[in-house]
Amino acid sequence: MSHRCPYLEEYYRDKAGPLRTYHFDCHVDGRSHVRRRLSDSPPICVRNFEDCVLYRSEKRREDGLITRYTD
Repeated sequence: MSHRCPYLEEYYRDKAGPLRTYHFDCHVDGRSHVRRRLSDSPPICVRNFEDCVLYRSEKRREDGLITRYTD
């Protein structure tokens, strides 16, 4: 079972012939992204979000805020 990134705001897939188009919005960078693939390979925020650079930086920032207020 795949887990989605907690910062993923919107995600959907279009299929036109052999081409798959993935549309997703990232809360961290505030941008909409489009990825086109021939194979069924969703973006990293759906496959394994712990490896995403944006996720790691935002998680580190939030953990720093939490640590600062709990000390």
